[in-house]
Amino acid sequence: MAGATTAELVVAVSEAGGLGGLGAAALTPERLRRQIQAIRQQTEKPFNVNLFSPVVQDFDPAARPGPAALALIEQYSRELGITTTPVLESQYPDPGEQLAILIEERVPIISFHFGVEPEHVEAIHDAGLMVLCSATTVAEARHLDAIGVDAIIAQGSEAGGHRGTFIGDFRQALIGTLALVPQVVDAVSVPVVAAGGIMDARGIVACRALGAAGVQMGTAFLGCPESGIPRVWQEQLLRSSADSTGVTTAMSGRPARGLRNRYIEEMESLEEPLLPYPLQYALSASIRRAAIEQHNPAFPAMWAGQGVELLQIQSAKALMDQFIRESRDLAGQLARDR
Repeated sequence: MAGATTAELVVAVSEAGGLGGLGAAALTPERLRRQIQAIRQQTEKPFNVNLFSPVVQDFDPAARPGPAALALIEQYSRELGITTTPVLESQYPDPGEQLAILIEERVPIISFHFGVEPEHVEAIHDAGLMVLCSATTVAEARHLDAIGVDAIIAQGSEAGGHRGTFIGDFRQALIGTLALVPQVVDAVSVPVVAAGGIMDARGIVACRALGAAGVQMGTAFLGCPESGIPRVWQEQLLRSSADSTGVTTAMSGRPARGLRNRYIEEMESLEEPLLPYPLQYALSASIRRAAIEQHNPAFPAMWAGQGVELLQIQSAKALMDQFIRESRDLAGQLARDR
């Protein structure tokens, strides 16, 4: 949810009884501190801030795009009426600096994607805070359990956004939520949070039945005005179904599930290597900005999970109230039917 969450969304979810989460991977330390302070000014409830592991900064800075990729970028620039020379450098701040801000601000729950370093788990615990991390396989979950995380987010293959895989090939880690969650629950000693394709009370209750202590929902909140995503992204979500999404490395250089569009299709078709993450992301930065300004869905990154067809347009509070009410009703009905 990096880039798709706001302080207002975090506050609304936490105030309604959930744990609001701020996707902070792209926020500079200064903006991150301001967002945390904005959240605290509006709620006293717990909240979560999510970071990417420092491993995302491990890339060859000398890598350069191939001629076919550059030709595509030039073509897109002409079509969008912009003049651009890609700036091939990380658009993301140092995760270590971000973590220092979170600890200093005493964010109650800190979560990671792409793994977490043992020394960071220790530092968070030393500050009296909690740490969670995503796992896409049982092996990853066991590793996280061994280094002492407080809970594990089991990210099924249906989930939107970047795959959190940090051990092995992501193609062997595309395990559905229904299969992944109970196996992770049986393998670890800490609570498990289910993620991936969960859009309503049916998904929430099903994941609880699988042994999950709770669920993490992302795509479900993209229809909320508090999410702050561009209008073109939200409009495309409302026209989409499960088969509109795909996992691709063409947008950022790391595997991520989103709505397929022209940029992804044509970049994937090139017979040359893609740049590593996050340079592949940087390659299209100006193209994506211009496309959003021009309301053009052909080029932006529009992350979404496979449950997208169940998306609802309503406030975060109304959505949370509905999830809580309908989950209780459904659980009660199932108990009576036994």
